[in-house]
Amino acid sequence: MGNNHANQFENPYDIYKTYQVTSLLKIQNHWYVGVEREVQKLGYHINVRSDRFHKSNFLSLYQIIKPKAESIITTSTNESLFATELENIKRSKKTIDPFKEFQVTTLLQDCDPCFQDYEKQVINQLSTLSGSLLEIFQTFLQTQLPNTSQELDTLLIKFRDSFVQILIHYYDLRHYAAINQCQFLTLQSLQCLVTNMIFNYEISSYVYQIKKLEQIGENERIHLKLIQSQNKTLADFGTSIKFCLDCTTRDYIQSKISTKINTNPFITTPVQQDNYQTLIIEDVDLTSIPSRPQARLLQGTFFHQSPFEKAIQALQLIQFRQTPHHKIKQLILCFQCIYSTILDYYQQFAQQPSNMSTDEMITIFNYVLCKSKLQNPYTHFEIMQRYLGNLDGVEGIYLTIMEATFYID
Repeated sequence: MGNNHANQFENPYDIYKTYQVTSLLKIQNHWYVGVEREVQKLGYHINVRSDRFHKSNFLSLYQIIKPKAESIITTSTNESLFATELENIKRSKKTIDPFKEFQVTTLLQDCDPCFQDYEKQVINQLSTLSGSLLEIFQTFLQTQLPNTSQELDTLLIKFRDSFVQILIHYYDLRHYAAINQCQFLTLQSLQCLVTNMIFNYEISSYVYQIKKLEQIGENERIHLKLIQSQNKTLADFGTSIKFCLDCTTRDYIQSKISTKINTNPFITTPVQQDNYQTLIIEDVDLTSIPSRPQARLLQGTFFHQSPFEKAIQALQLIQFRQTPHHKIKQLILCFQCIYSTILDYYQQFAQQPSNMSTDEMITIFNYVLCKSKLQNPYTHFEIMQRYLGNLDGVEGIYLTIMEATFYID
């Protein structure tokens, strides 16, 4: 890897000449052989070898040089996923905005800021089609789409996987990734890129409508559950008092503070006033509570809105995201808003929340889902699950939690 990194500033023309000579010596390795193989799998009749744009496209990519990276220190942890995510939110100085649109087209969540422009240049080059790449994609767009969900999934996923391989052969992406040490340029990120390209407005709407019609029963069952649970509190969903963010959570935190003080009498901890915008019911005359439509009574605490309002808003916006990738980004943001809200509440008392188990997160997300009134939630879930490839990371865990809430009474 060290030698490869040292050669990253080679002249792109020299790289192209070497690539051409090597390919001619081993004709089976020539770029158009791999592309033709995938085109034949798709059943398209396209003369790939006559592509006069290949050289300029190839050189355009190899002229994009990755900036030098400072050494990045990563820390490993044995804590749970949710403890790690809470720590990530705590360290982040960015405001989490549920209405933010994501522009990044890989599944990377927190890439180094100095690489963002570089990644965008690479992604723009790969998604700007010309020559045989454009002809292949246009042929796909002219294909008659099936009218059943299973056949539609098969067709779109087959084209996605083939076009990923076409890009790899066309640009010799393995070599490019090696000389630039592109950790983000993986099979999974390329699948996301091509999926985003496939899901233009027409195809996105078509997939959604087909799946919605076939999943009427599932969506109606979930909608009925959402309606029946509209007035439930976090405690009703089985959420631990540690995360209800009401007077029970306040009492829990204060009891922890008192225990620490009693255990070590030499430590004097100033009691911080609760400046969280709540009004405890038992402390006031009920007749003095203002009558406002947005008022919520949650476990003895008066909130002007739900404590997880940002997470609810983030989840609602999934239905307005066009591609499966941007839907999953919105789902991730929903969970980040949950973590952020919990941290903010505990920081009112200068405390840190304890680790959160998967079961505890399921109860909170179940509450958020019911309050969000998300339209056709099962359809959005399946679009994300079907078209995002191998989800071994945090995305897969969050989708599993989402699916689990569908079957909780």
